[in-house]
Amino acid sequence: MTRSTLLPVSVYIITLNEAHTIGRLLDQLSVFQEIIVVDSGSTDSTQKIAASYSNVRVLFKEWSGYSAQKAYALAQCRCDWVLNLDADEELTPRFVEELKVTIAEGCWDALESCRIDYHWGKRPRNFAIDRRLIRLFRRKVGHYEPRRVHERITVSGRIRKTSAFLIHHQNMTIEEVVKKYNKYSQLRAMDKFELGHRSNLPVLLFIFPWVFVQYYFFKGFMLDGSAGFIGSINLAYYHFMKYAKLWELQHNKSVEQQTYAARCDSQPQGQ
Repeated sequence: MTRSTLLPVSVYIITLNEAHTIGRLLDQLSVFQEIIVVDSGSTDSTQKIAASYSNVRVLFKEWSGYSAQKAYALAQCRCDWVLNLDADEELTPRFVEELKVTIAEGCWDALESCRIDYHWGKRPRNFAIDRRLIRLFRRKVGHYEPRRVHERITVSGRIRKTSAFLIHHQNMTIEEVVKKYNKYSQLRAMDKFELGHRSNLPVLLFIFPWVFVQYYFFKGFMLDGSAGFIGSINLAYYHFMKYAKLWELQHNKSVEQQTYAARCDSQPQGQ
């Protein structure tokens, strides 16, 4: 395949120890002009696998948060159109066709599509709304807001919407899920604290049962049996820990302020 027949798109991916998934994704990306992989220090064979593909550039950047990593990767792209993917995602034929149409029509700046989760190769039966997100856009009209986690691209321009979707292979053990939620809850609490959000006793009392009921009953996780029950508990745990850690940040800040004030009061006053 010659360069002139490749899709004029730069694909960018951030990675950390993705050797078990990165090859499957990169196999799909041979039709794109450029692939940027920004690794933050993998200790497995992620970088070696990525570097074995002729259209892939592997770069290193020390971890500085999801938004910062993706903003850096975006800045390395050279094509007018860019596509952001995660290493555990998969393109569908219809998504690729919608991508081609969006670029060919020439009047759009971005494509909004869906992402569907698959657990161990199977789509859950719950009726939670599939996430809609923007992954394809013109490089000059998109930027990332400063967030530590749950990063999101902000696009200024005309957005084409489609029901085409990406597949997210969420193949994690319960231990891995708990570790992920523990990490994410800390990062999200820090973001909320800096934005002036606060936690209190009523929130801590009700957030766990409310989130569990919301997912298990309202979003139909109960249709997935034991897996749905465990998933609802894990999500409730994530939200509880997020607000518990937000409370902790408030408490520590309050203690620091009281300690500082006490030190100031104990110092002799100048004339």
